[in-house]
Amino acid sequence: MNKIDEFKAFMRTIPSIRDDVTNNRYTWQQLYEIYDVYGENDKFWEPYKKGGLDLSAMLDMVKNVDLNALSKSFDGLQKILDLVNGLMVKDEPAKQWYDN
Repeated sequence: MNKIDEFKAFMRTIPSIRDDVTNNRYTWQQLYEIYDVYGENDKFWEPYKKGGLDLSAMLDMVKNVDLNALSKSFDGLQKILDLVNGLMVKDEPAKQWYDN
C-alpha cells in the first residue's frame, strides 16, 4: 500500500474531517502534508479522533447561522403545529335534547 492509500484509509477512520474540507478550513492537500510529515499519531488529529469539536469549529458554526432564516423556520414550524393542533382538538358536538 502506498502512502496515498494509507492516507485515504486513515481519513476513512475520521469522517468528521470532511466537514472541515467542505467548509474550506483545510484542503485535502494540506491534510495529506500534515499526515505525511507528522503521521497519524500527531496531536493535530486528536480532536477528530475524539469526535469532539474544537472551539474554533464551534465558533465557525455559530458564525454561519442565519438568524433570520432560523426565525422563519421556527415561525413555519409554529404554524404547522398550530394547524395540527387545530385538526386534532375538536369540540364535542353540542348535545341535542334527545341525547342523554
